[in-house]
Amino acid sequence: MSETFETYSDYDFLPNNEDVIIENDLLLNVSHNIPIKPFIAAIMCIVVSIIIVVTLIGNLMVCLAVFMVRKLKQPPNFLLVNLAVADFSVGFFVMPIAFLSLFENRWILGETLCRLWTSADLTLCTASILNLCFITVDRYLIITKPLRYCAQRTSKRIFIYILLVWCGAFLVSVTPLIFLPWKMDSKVCQVPQNQFYQIYATFFTFYGPTAVMVILYWKMLKAAKRLAEKEERSTSLYLEDYDRKNSSSKKLQKTNSYLITSENDLSSSESGSKFFYNRRSSAFLNVVRVPLISHTRRNSQQNHHSVKENKARITLGVIMSTFIVCWLPFFIMALVKSFKLIDAPVWLDNLILWLGYSNSMLNPLIYCKYNSEFRVPFREMLCCRFRTLKSVVRHESFTKKYGPIKPQKIKENEVEEKPVTQSIKKSSIQETTIIPTLSKKN
Repeated sequence: MSETFETYSDYDFLPNNEDVIIENDLLLNVSHNIPIKPFIAAIMCIVVSIIIVVTLIGNLMVCLAVFMVRKLKQPPNFLLVNLAVADFSVGFFVMPIAFLSLFENRWILGETLCRLWTSADLTLCTASILNLCFITVDRYLIITKPLRYCAQRTSKRIFIYILLVWCGAFLVSVTPLIFLPWKMDSKVCQVPQNQFYQIYATFFTFYGPTAVMVILYWKMLKAAKRLAEKEERSTSLYLEDYDRKNSSSKKLQKTNSYLITSENDLSSSESGSKFFYNRRSSAFLNVVRVPLISHTRRNSQQNHHSVKENKARITLGVIMSTFIVCWLPFFIMALVKSFKLIDAPVWLDNLILWLGYSNSMLNPLIYCKYNSEFRVPFREMLCCRFRTLKSVVRHESFTKKYGPIKPQKIKENEVEEKPVTQSIKKSSIQETTIIPTLSKKN
């Protein structure tokens, strides 16, 4: 200990101050290379490996689910595929090299690979963030302008969104390669800490898209609330009477029974569900029943659509919240470091960086949790049941829409075994008796 203090005291009497700066940099590098304890290194290795593996498998399953299930082959889901491609690329190209740099505690791959890696990091992470922004814009337009935007929501328009995402990502990543000088200080690979570039990159990559997403999501919630209030006010149904003599309208409530206009026109048997009516009453019944059936079908379709949109809003809200929690510390630290307001330790930089990377892992998990359309394909693919994937998805969709199919049990006492020939003769006799009666009436 005394010898080391003597060497430090010798530095104070050196005539050239630049030599002191060089030695301090060397001491700083030595302090960066402090070995990690084995227990902490094992935990870090397990956690980071889980993040990488789940990112790759989860985002790959999102792409396979959209391309294998016909129900998911819709233009809006192409934005989800683009998001999954960006997140998968982060897990494949960016995370493994960051994993190596994390355990080496310094950059060992040279300046050229450092430039390529940082450019890929900026491009892919920016593309992932801009994808979320365009998904929010798409969801906002379909809620606030459903009729107009539904006709414009084509594959061509979605591909324009995707093109804008990648063009914006390349603008952020190419700028430091072309216009800014590149220096590797203390064996650390990072983008140039130019204040103007950091303001430009953080605003274009995070703060701008986040502000757009928060504002649109707030407007989305207000529009959904107004729509729900309108649907509550229009719960009753008005139908005009077919007879012009009775011009008054009758207010009808939504029921599961048939609409009966009068006791004389229509009579039903108590034992069964068959209705016996004359030709005049049947004509009247056709006029009255068709609007009621069409209205109930329209209401069921609107309810199904509103439930689907509500689930999409919940999923989008969870994705946005997760995105802000994961990336906000990183972009705050980027501005703070560029203005040299704080000297953050290395472990804090690594923790914030991997918290941002984990957003690419969480997106497919959110789909699996909150979106039933992705949950069933994910379950089948995890069980390696690719051959029966389509049939299982169709069965789940039918069961969810119409309910489970209940097998009808027939009592043995009610079943009478009859020969096939006897039933054929009886059916032929009925056909011959019905046809002449119809011809006589006509």
